Amino acid sequence: MNSDLTSYFPYIYLLPWILALLLVFATPTLFLYSRGRLKFYDPLVYATWSYFFPAFVIGGFMLAGGWSQPYYLSFIQDAATNLPYTIVLIMLGFAGMSLGYFSSLGVKLGATASRFLPSRDFEPSALLTAGVVLLLLGAFNFMVAVAIGVSGYQHLEIVESYSGLVFLTTLFWMQGSFIIWYVLFSRGDFSFKSLLMVGLLFAATIVRALFSGNRSALFLVFVIVILAFVLSGGKLNFQKTAIAGICLSVCLMAGMIYGTTFRSVKGTESYSSVGEYTDNIYETFDEVGRFDLQSSVQFALAGLAERLDTLSSVAVVVSSYEQLQPYEESYGLDNNIWKDISTFFVPRILWNEKPVASEPRKYSDLYFNYGDNSFAITPVGDLLRNYGPIGVPIGMFLFGIVLRFIYRALIENQPRSISRATMYFMLLLSISYEGFYGVLIPFMFKVGFTAVIGLLIVGLIARGMGHRRVPAQA
Repeated sequence: MNSDLTSYFPYIYLLPWILALLLVFATPTLFLYSRGRLKFYDPLVYATWSYFFPAFVIGGFMLAGGWSQPYYLSFIQDAATNLPYTIVLIMLGFAGMSLGYFSSLGVKLGATASRFLPSRDFEPSALLTAGVVLLLLGAFNFMVAVAIGVSGYQHLEIVESYSGLVFLTTLFWMQGSFIIWYVLFSRGDFSFKSLLMVGLLFAATIVRALFSGNRSALFLVFVIVILAFVLSGGKLNFQKTAIAGICLSVCLMAGMIYGTTFRSVKGTESYSSVGEYTDNIYETFDEVGRFDLQSSVQFALAGLAERLDTLSSVAVVVSSYEQLQPYEESYGLDNNIWKDISTFFVPRILWNEKPVASEPRKYSDLYFNYGDNSFAITPVGDLLRNYGPIGVPIGMFLFGIVLRFIYRALIENQPRSISRATMYFMLLLSISYEGFYGVLIPFMFKVGFTAVIGLLIVGLIARGMGHRRVPAQA
């Protein structure tokens, strides 16, 4: 009977390991809850339940139950050993990040930095019009980025010096959206003007989601709304949490169906003109329209199962990095963490030949034998490639200090301020736990700089309309 079970569920032996991983993930949240400090927007709590839990616990269950069966499972050497070992490394990485977060160093640095931040800010309502302008500016920049191949489901083979700058300006859409939602939630009432703002946000969201071709585009919108709600002082009761859960499910299912179908229709990430790209959108709707409800749900769940399963892709790295390390230099992937962190402060527009050390497609080509997609590596996998097992907890410990520094400087024990909340939101969402460790700090720095520009723009507009800064609320 045992052999029959393992023939149907070859990775069923992972269940105890996954349960142990769940316990490790839950420990910091339970500790914060016991101290009365549990906040969804806390960077450690947010990272746990928005990424680590779904990617490795739910995704792990999907793998153990046989719902996730990606082709690269065959790339995992000695899976019975390396899959549990991968879980142990994830435990060590998460524990290291948690210890760094709870260490006093991040708290002290953040408290010191907060003293140099402005103590006066605009009333939230003063930034509504400015937020709309920033949203429209970001939407325009996004369409320009799609037209030149910087955004959307397409990839330029040659990185132009201006590509990064164009992409960063598309983030004004996200920043403007957050500001508008923050203002609306701060008011506490929904007038006709508020409904117009919601309509504008909805329209901008749909257009961006359609052209992004991204399966997580609607999930991003959900996160923006939830974070704006809680950072503006909103409380999640049972009813609101239930509604949020329903909205999350709809966003995930709809995003998975559209994003997966769009990628299938377009075929590759090669550059397309705006006309061709738009035709792909129409064709995607035509394809989706042929599904019945049951087929749509099954299609979405199958795609979601493999999308959530990050454990198997990290296990490929764990089982192969030592054998593939001699080949990394020829791909330009060797020592990528140091290369990216030591060169990010030089803009590409000044150094056009600056190497791209953390290149997802080259990594995918080397480790997954398929360079037309970007497979998850995670900071844990990247640290392992660069520094071996000892580098995982140490590197994640250092990043935990960075998380606490940002949180303490902008939010924790700080007066409520729309500017601080916006900056914190932008930095929080700049963190990709699916990507390379080497780009975490560089990308946070770039997004933070972009967010400062966005805040200067909305500040100038607000002052031009006669608004003035007032002492921030305690």
